[in-house]
Amino acid sequence: MSLLLALAVQAAVAPQTVLPPPAAPTPSNPPREWSTLPAIPLPPASDDMVRFVRDEVNAGRCVRHQTTQSGQVTVVAPLALRFNAEHGVETIVPVAIGCPTVEQFSAGAAQRMVRRLPYRATLTGDRWYRTVITYTWPG
Repeated sequence: MSLLLALAVQAAVAPQTVLPPPAAPTPSNPPREWSTLPAIPLPPASDDMVRFVRDEVNAGRCVRHQTTQSGQVTVVAPLALRFNAEHGVETIVPVAIGCPTVEQFSAGAAQRMVRRLPYRATLTGDRWYRTVITYTWPG
């Protein structure tokens, strides 16, 4: 009985653990709705870029491609980019298009492309942008 009383007294005077409030969304996480993000237009995909994506499609590693009525094959890779005025592109989040190699390839390509944009200095820092790289070739 004295053990039970001792445990009850200990529980009553034990320090309470206070949990911190849930973390607010951080700028490192893209917003859920990308259509509201300002767009960054990128130059067209180079022949080498298209060749890589075409090879991935031909190897069966990219199942989500489209063929237009004119016979062109197209793969579209949407991306969200977090831009910081001091450091440039800090984070790139690709949309899952069923082709992880092209998603990651596009993220790297977008980072290189943004570095070379002539209007890069006009981009507002510490915010998210959206862009897309479209790969097209004859079917």
